[in-house]
This record gives sequence, C-alpha cells and structure tokens, in this order.
Amino acid sequence: MENDNDLDAIFSALADSKRRSILTFLSEGPKSVGDIATNFDLTLSAISKNIKLLEDARLIHKSKRGRFVYCHMNFDIWHEVAKFIAMHAQFWNSRLDELDAYIETISNPGARHDRNHR
Repeated sequence: MENDNDLDAIFSALADSKRRSILTFLSEGPKSVGDIATNFDLTLSAISKNIKLLEDARLIHKSKRGRFVYCHMNFDIWHEVAKFIAMHAQFWNSRLDELDAYIETISNPGARHDRNHR
C-alpha cells in the first residue's frame, strides 16, 4: 500500500454492501458492465458509479473488448490488503495475550508470587 489515502479508498469502497456484492460476483471471473447491471438490477448509471469507486480503489480494473467494457478483479491489491490486515491481527493478538496475562496476575496474585520463587 502506498499511503493512507490508498487504504481510505479501499475501505471506503468496501464499506458498501452493493460494492462488496459486485466484487463477489467478479471473483467468479470478468464480467461486462451490462452483465453486472443486469445481475444487480441497477441502472447503468448506478453501476458505473460503483465501478468507478472500485476502480479508483484499485480493487478492480477494466478492459475493452469490441464495444463491451469488462471488469476484472485486481488480485494484487487484495494481497496487499491481506498483509495489512494480518499485520494488525498480529499486533492485536499480542496485545490481547498481554491483557490475558495481566488479568491472570491480578486474579491470582499468589500464583504469580509462587512462580517467581521456584
């Protein structure tokens, strides 16, 4: 991820359930804008707006074949998102382990004292 603006765009795009549904649909393979509009019973204008947000967040990219525009998942960015989430999961798991140890110490003060004198 290049910067916080990239992350903001990604998580903003993912915040909408319709866009998440579009991404799930695209995970099956490239789809034309028309196919997406038909599948989600939305106007081309509404689909275009959502596709633009997904494209700006680099979650998808478009290609043109003849007179049709196709949307494709950008799996590279998903690897970056997964690394970002994994980094934060590791941090919070560590913090929760520390909290668990602290709670154990204050819940059983004698047990800690016994461990230190063995």
